[in-house]
Amino acid sequence: MQTNPETSSAFASASADRQFILDQISEIQDEAKKNKVQLTPEVQAYIREHIEAVQQKLANREQVTDDDMRFMQDVRLWVSMAEEDRKNFVSIDEMKKNEELLEAAKRKINLKQWLDLLHIVKAAHKDRKWIDETFTFPGNGKIETPGNLLLNGCTSLTHLPDNLQVGGDVELFNCTSLIQIPDNLKINGTLRLTYCISLTHLPDNLKINKNLSLSGSSSLISLPDNLQVEGDLRLGGCTSLTSLPANLMVGKNIYLSDDLNNHIEKDTWRLLKEGKIKGEILYE
Repeated sequence: MQTNPETSSAFASASADRQFILDQISEIQDEAKKNKVQLTPEVQAYIREHIEAVQQKLANREQVTDDDMRFMQDVRLWVSMAEEDRKNFVSIDEMKKNEELLEAAKRKINLKQWLDLLHIVKAAHKDRKWIDETFTFPGNGKIETPGNLLLNGCTSLTHLPDNLQVGGDVELFNCTSLIQIPDNLKINGTLRLTYCISLTHLPDNLKINKNLSLSGSSSLISLPDNLQVEGDLRLGGCTSLTSLPANLMVGKNIYLSDDLNNHIEKDTWRLLKEGKIKGEILYE
């Protein structure tokens, strides 16, 4: 007896779909266990009721609906989101009403990180699709951009999101409202904080693989104790600086200006003498 190729193909497709759904159910259960999700009895019953209904359909070889698939997707998002976000939403239905929380969960970041990205979108006069064109979300709350992050002239930008990693340069020229750089910012290229006149501090243990420009950031009152700059460091116009840290390391040249505090020049010559500035002292 010959087998109808179309029938065989349809059966194979149905089997693959069934296995995919079973895998989804298994992954939901694994995700909940991994994240130590503490489910209330009501939520447990709600999830069990729907998942068992899907499993029953699979056992009976009935059609699994789009609503079933959406429900499983929602459950998976809910169990995988950050604990501080999930604990504010006692049910999946509540989560589905919060669009921003869902968007954060899809990218495996927390709600604050997502809102910080929306803050950048607004400051840079972009639309939401720019986020996924610019950033990737590899999991564990990380936000990465493979190239440069150019936010020059974003005068309403106040901060960047946590766990941001940039493969190229970060340029924040004339971001006059910028007040904070995240502690765990990682940059493979140059960091330009030129004329960021509201910025007063930089995070501890900041390491710049290329150049760091702070020119014109007139409110900056100190540099981190262990600041390392592999390339040039520009400090012209940083008129609120009164000293340089003893452990400052500069791989190339340091640029000063005549309007700096007298102690800055003295500290610079000391660092040069100690071999902590590898290039020259120049003026701009």
